[in-house]
Order: sequence, then C-alpha cells, then structure tokens
Amino acid sequence: MIEDRPVVITYRPGRRLRWISLALSGVIVAFFVGRYWDGQKSAQLLVEKLELEKKIGDVESELLLREEQLRNVLLSSEVDQAALENTRQQMVIMQRQIHARDEDLRLYNDLLQDNDTPSGLSVSDFNLHLIDPTRVRYRWVARQKSSKTRLLSVHAYMEIHGKVDGNNSILDLSEVNEQIDAMPLKIEFKYFSIQQGILQLPDNFEPYSVRISLKYTWETDELITQDFDWKYEV
Repeated sequence: MIEDRPVVITYRPGRRLRWISLALSGVIVAFFVGRYWDGQKSAQLLVEKLELEKKIGDVESELLLREEQLRNVLLSSEVDQAALENTRQQMVIMQRQIHARDEDLRLYNDLLQDNDTPSGLSVSDFNLHLIDPTRVRYRWVARQKSSKTRLLSVHAYMEIHGKVDGNNSILDLSEVNEQIDAMPLKIEFKYFSIQQGILQLPDNFEPYSVRISLKYTWETDELITQDFDWKYEV
C-alpha cells in the first residue's frame, strides 16, 4: 500500500518578484522594439511616398511638355496646311491666267494668219462639253477682222434649236443660262472676245443645233449668223 506523503513547498517572495520583473521587462522591451519597428516602417513608407510624389510630379511635367509639343505640332501642321492651300490656290490662279494668255495669243495669231475670212465679224472655236445629262458647258469666240484697230461694240445673240415632244423649239440663251438676264449680249473688243458659260437644259428638250448672230450696235438689221451642230467635244 502506497502511503501519501505531504510535499512541502518553500515560499520565497524574492523569486516571484524576479519573475514579475522579467515579465515586465519583456513587455517593455517588446513595446519599445515595436515602437522602433513601427517608426522605421513609417519612415520607410514616408520616403517611398515622397519618392512616388516626386515621380508623379516628373510624369505630370513630362505630360505637360508632351501636350505642349503636340499643340505646337498641330498648330504648325495647320499653318503648313493653310500655307500649302494658299499656295495651291495661287498656282491655280496663275495657271488659269497663263492659259488665258496662251489662248489669247493663239487666237490673235490665228486672226493674223487668216487670209481667207473676209473683213468684219465672225464666230469661231465653238465647242460643247457635257457636264451631266442636263448641264452643258459652251464656249465660242467672237472675232473682228478689220484694218482699224479700235474698240467696237457688238450685240450677240445665241439660240439653241431643238425638239420638245417631237416639235421644234427654240431656247434663248437667257432662258438656259442663269448668268444671262436678257438678250442681246453687248460685248466690246478690238480683235476677239471669248464667250463661255453653262447651259441648264430642260429635261424634255432635245437640242440639235446652235445659232449665233452678231451685229454692230449702230446697225439695225444687218446680222452675221452662223449655225453649229450640237455635238460634244471628246
């Protein structure tokens, strides 16, 4: 049979105090270590935050610079396009002027070299160009062959002959050209005058010829009349 023996534990107050002191010291050390670690972490985060803010500032500055460069490029492009368009328009005007002068020179040379046409008024270089089914561009030249090189006034008449529903019909130039208010046309020239414009024909009108008549403004009855077939230039 096992006997129960009492165990005697000696109570020592100093040992308990040491354990309490050690525990408190551990808590205090842990507290300060935590504070130190948190401080280090906060300082690191602050440094990273400042670096990010600096990078953001650099990126924003770069973005503003790129936007300014883009605006300058677009502005330069607009200026270049405007200058290019202005130059192109000037070239077109100059080409038209050169063409008109070349045409004037050609007509003048033709007039000087024409020994067959009698003196007086005549019509030459008549042509038609189809723009669309109802619009036609016309051009003809009124000429005067005379030994007197002075400015003369001439009345010009232009008629388009055709058919409407099988019946003959005549249209006055002022009826089919909105730029002409009334006939006759009064033109003044020394050697020749180029007449041109656009005809707006009715849908049911079928043209087959054009009649052009000229006379000096001081004459009453005498007309120089020439007829031209209705055919388009290729």
